[in-house]
Amino acid sequence: MYLRLLLGQTSAVPDYSERKLATVLFADLVDSTAAAGDQDPERTRARLERFYDAMSAEIEAAGGTVEKFAGDAVMAAFGAPEALEDHAERALHAALSMQRRLAGTFGGELALRIGVNTGEVVVGRARADSSFVSGDVVNVAARLEQAAAPGEILAGERTVSAARGAFEFGEPATVEAKGKAAGVGCRKVVRALSLMRTRGVGGLARAFVGRSEELGRLRAAFDRAVEGARPVLVTVIGDAGVGKTRLMRELWEELADVQPQPMLRTGRCLAYGKGITYWPLAEVLKEHLGILENDSPEDVRSALGKREILGLTLGLDVTGDLHPLAARDRLHATWVEFLTELAAQGPVVVLVEDVHWAEQRLLDLIERLGRDVQGPLVLIATARPDFVETRSAWSGRLDTETISLEPLSEDSAASLVDSLLGGEFPPHVRSLVVERSEGNPFFVEEVLGSLIDAGLLELVNGGWHAKELPPGFEIPDSVQAVLAARIDLLTEADKAALQAAAVIGRVFWTGPVYELVQGLEPDLHLLESRDLIRRRSNSSLEGEVEYVFKHALTREVAYGGLTKARRAHLHARFADWIYRLGEGRDEHAPLLAHHYAQAVRPEDADLVWADDDQELERLRVEAVTWLRRAAELAIARYEIEEAIALLDRGLELEASETGRAELWREIGRADALKYDGEAFWTAMQNSLKTCRDRSTCADTYAELAFQTAVRSAMWKRAPENELVQGWIERALELADPDSAARVKALIARTFWDSATGADAAREASAIAERVGNVDLRSFAFEARSTAFFAAGHFAEACDWSERRLELLNDISDPDHRAMAYWSTALAYAGRGRFRDARRLTQLHGQVASQLTPHHCVHAVGFRLLLEELAGGWSAARDLTGEAERVVAANTA
Repeated sequence: MYLRLLLGQTSAVPDYSERKLATVLFADLVDSTAAAGDQDPERTRARLERFYDAMSAEIEAAGGTVEKFAGDAVMAAFGAPEALEDHAERALHAALSMQRRLAGTFGGELALRIGVNTGEVVVGRARADSSFVSGDVVNVAARLEQAAAPGEILAGERTVSAARGAFEFGEPATVEAKGKAAGVGCRKVVRALSLMRTRGVGGLARAFVGRSEELGRLRAAFDRAVEGARPVLVTVIGDAGVGKTRLMRELWEELADVQPQPMLRTGRCLAYGKGITYWPLAEVLKEHLGILENDSPEDVRSALGKREILGLTLGLDVTGDLHPLAARDRLHATWVEFLTELAAQGPVVVLVEDVHWAEQRLLDLIERLGRDVQGPLVLIATARPDFVETRSAWSGRLDTETISLEPLSEDSAASLVDSLLGGEFPPHVRSLVVERSEGNPFFVEEVLGSLIDAGLLELVNGGWHAKELPPGFEIPDSVQAVLAARIDLLTEADKAALQAAAVIGRVFWTGPVYELVQGLEPDLHLLESRDLIRRRSNSSLEGEVEYVFKHALTREVAYGGLTKARRAHLHARFADWIYRLGEGRDEHAPLLAHHYAQAVRPEDADLVWADDDQELERLRVEAVTWLRRAAELAIARYEIEEAIALLDRGLELEASETGRAELWREIGRADALKYDGEAFWTAMQNSLKTCRDRSTCADTYAELAFQTAVRSAMWKRAPENELVQGWIERALELADPDSAARVKALIARTFWDSATGADAAREASAIAERVGNVDLRSFAFEARSTAFFAAGHFAEACDWSERRLELLNDISDPDHRAMAYWSTALAYAGRGRFRDARRLTQLHGQVASQLTPHHCVHAVGFRLLLEELAGGWSAARDLTGEAERVVAANTA
């Protein structure tokens, strides 16, 4: 290494760090140290300066940012600090250009080896002698460069995947790398196949759905141009991937059958490169005149004939002594004459794709062609929505039309999936693809492609078979890059607002967004005009304007751009804002639980709160508190799985053993509500392992015994009698005299020990009355009824059951109400009051239908048992179909 020179960056680096999906390029001269040893230092420096200038020019021409030069090595980033949707392609094109430039500048004197790798990086201000991008992707790119042979380019697997179709690659290979036990997968870059990656997934059929109206409007514009023998300019506006190119392809196919046959020509604007001002018209000219890439300048001039000035479109120096402005005017006038001549022979359709990347001179020329050409000419320009904002005067003439492409409907997107795959397709995977793509055909293809590439979707005997999808299926790199590039077009304030909104959720409000970006002045109306967010007519927060992200994917990418530290701090600040707003109301419990928990994720807490232990502890306590409360409310709604998930998160954050014991007991209680005895037993065992104080242990033993007694049907294999008796005795030994734990243990004894059941029931009832808990009183009354029923005193059993029914107006838990209806129905049956019993089983069934499938099985089972006791065999037979249905639903 001869010197270390940190170059100035070509793009502004944000004051704060961001996460980006980017591609990093490392290049190094081979054996330059040995060569320098035989040269004068001044010559060595001069050669390196020429190397620096040449490499910088190629990197920057492809839209990359030179990170630094260190001696004879260079590092560059594509997609950082500013996101680029095609960062991998740009990096590989730059690598090939660097090899060609090196050969052209130094001949065979020097050789270059290059490594290119794609992945997530963190972008921020660089310290002295360091990079503004960091992450494992940088280290891997450097390792690939070291493993490359002189003159070779090695690309990582993720780079290869992102650039598939645009480059030819060698066979897969693996290079050793420190800290990578399996090595690093890579491929040699052989050559570029095209300047832009062809969209679509190899092996899948191309499909056109949901655009009949737009196609009809294009055809009508063509007919209008032909009938009026005049030019018509049509602009097709739509987000990246929404289907502009596919619509044009369909139009081309339709116009192919028109007589007389129109002349169809296509050109595409490039996002980067040198000498690309008139690139799309150069493609039109080459196609029309049959000019090949390897034709000599003399052959091209000959093909142009008297219109040699059109050679400017192709990058030829044909201006002579003309002033640049005069040359431009002559070029534009000659294009008008040229297309007028073609239109005189028949209709002409010229498609210029991606004019949002066009330079001003090309846009001026297109507008002039649409104004001055004589004859039937249709000029079609495709662009993204932000183009209209930057070119407000575009399409201001009478003979212009703008067609906006909206995302496909859900039905059309599903049809697109079916058409692309052309075979049977698992419905749940179709739903996933439709949901994730949100009506964008390109996203549909990329999600399908990522599933196929990952081996999660396979074609077997003409039908598609899906393996189990991993949770939280990730956005494909290509989709993420498109959305990130769009977000990076925003101002700092608007981007910060969008990211703050992403932290809040798919739905968000103006107040907290402004709170989270204090000191900035974002324009939410601009974000709405960019079609990133939409304002809702009503708001779920009084006094706040409510917005929603138009696409969930946009929200995910905006959120993913935040560093973990910024995410956590924003989550904490929003949670505090919500708490202040509602003073901790239950209706905000799920929001508070989520955001406080996200602020203190265990895997990131040391990174985020390293210097603030006190704040970390405050947020952790808030998180656990609200997770437990949100779980309690979920159980009240009988969303049991949601409740268990919330409690599981609480376990991840709870530090104290007592707190963990309580959480495990709450999880066990939730498992009991869904009649999963084995899960209930596991949770309670975990609670016992972590509880240390007498009261907590008493509560756990009491819950074990109580739930086992009142839900005996939840066990696949009932626990041994001695085990349950042991739980009861342990709970009674540890529980305080007038405690809920003692009541529950006594109730369990009533069900489990007929010899002492009556005494236990009387004591349970007396304590429950003193405690004043309506739920405990209800179960204690059931215990009294059960004791009398076991003794054959059915009238007394009915009396206590009816007393229990009188409490139901004060009991909101539907599971509790269902149990009360059934136990009373059973008491009535013992007395022979089958009409009353049937009435209560009907009530029981109505409540059970709102609970779990297991409750529904019990409801039908109870009705069958009642008819058996009553001798209602005809009614029992009538229940056969319903019994089969609920059993099937419970086992699904």
